[in-house]
Amino acid sequence: MQVSKLSVIESLTSKLLMFPDLVDKLKNKDSNFIELLELWMKETETILKNNNLPQCSTIAGLRSKIISPIFDETRGRSAKKKQTLIAAESMYEIQNTIILVINPFEQKVSEARDLIKHLLSVLKQSGAIKYTVETDFQDFINMIWKLFSTHEQLKSTSVSILTLISQTDALRIMADEIDIKEWK
Repeated sequence: MQVSKLSVIESLTSKLLMFPDLVDKLKNKDSNFIELLELWMKETETILKNNNLPQCSTIAGLRSKIISPIFDETRGRSAKKKQTLIAAESMYEIQNTIILVINPFEQKVSEARDLIKHLLSVLKQSGAIKYTVETDFQDFINMIWKLFSTHEQLKSTSVSILTLISQTDALRIMADEIDIKEWK
């Protein structure tokens, strides 16, 4: 089964939106910074791992670098200060890893969205399907998708869409793009 690119984008974007607060905590020398960053990284690893994305190991590797001063038995700086320094040096790489995961997904979703908009436009102009108040919106979306995937002239575009994103994502995008008032 294909990974939901929309879900991955939404989950990782949500994590990236938390990142500026972590940078502020680093700047302000917040005593909880290391713990908060580690929690953020573990949650991000979980999202990546649950979606079978190998970049989870990159985040885990960076997390291990931040943890490693705890095991340093030499004298000198405190482990917490060493961890903070390593974390500060790793921050850009951490967020860049996530951005590099999101970008290709966003490109595929954007391309699929353009194809879906085109199909919806063709279908709306043809008047082949109309929305009525008795029709459940999800049934309406499913009816449109069924037409896309069985109509001789539209089928190849729907197959192209499915090479980019999952059918579930396609249905979600269709639901976003349809203004029900235009289909009555």
